[in-house]
Amino acid sequence: MRNPYFLISLLTALMWGALFNTPARAQPFNILMQMMETQQAIVEVHAINTDVFEPSQAVAGINPETGRLVIINRRPVAQYERGGSGVIIHPSGIIVTNAHTVYRANRVQVNLDDGQTFPAKIIKFVNAMDLALLKIDTPELLPFVDIANSDSIRLGQDVITIGNSPLLKETVSGGKIIGLGIERTVQPSGIRRTGLIQTTVNLYQGDSGGPLFNDQGDLIGLMTADEGSRDHSSFAIPSNRIYQYLLEYLHAQGEKSN
Repeated sequence: MRNPYFLISLLTALMWGALFNTPARAQPFNILMQMMETQQAIVEVHAINTDVFEPSQAVAGINPETGRLVIINRRPVAQYERGGSGVIIHPSGIIVTNAHTVYRANRVQVNLDDGQTFPAKIIKFVNAMDLALLKIDTPELLPFVDIANSDSIRLGQDVITIGNSPLLKETVSGGKIIGLGIERTVQPSGIRRTGLIQTTVNLYQGDSGGPLFNDQGDLIGLMTADEGSRDHSSFAIPSNRIYQYLLEYLHAQGEKSN
């Protein structure tokens, strides 16, 4: 069942123009319906990592079958989980998320908007762009977002995000594009990312990997970590790069695009 707070926050934002910091646009309820449908394509991504640490611990015991002393070296094992957001970009179950969310994961699972959980496999990993494509197998086709041409966006354009953090889950936020073709160097890895979209949207833990929409509800980017920006702005991977990798995968599989 949909969280009623999502509907309240979206309706209030549209009525008061809070999404855009301007008076509400014409036909706000058309946008309302579009965003309600779009929200169904936003998912939670959970990555489970299991690491073995050195040094090992020696444990002595007696083998009950032979009566001999046996020394077993045990290595401490730690399991931890990372979480983020993702967006369904193809009805066959293809999801885009951040690479850092699923990095070195032993297992990845995806929680859909309707509460269903499915194991996922990584089908594309582009660390330099902080981009990963996942695939889940479901018995039926899934709701997905339409991907817009990110080359057509402009400075000052209004943008919308739907939060997926524990604090602001299903909260609709708005902002503006304040930078195009931005280059960022990620610390401490030193990886340089280019061509990013910069926005005034604030990111919270769990929102990384979430969608960046235009005011028609079409995907124009994927939110990535804010990387310690002093002005609290955030950055997104342009949708055209996402679409490029989606087409490559579908072509290799002999499938059709959206």
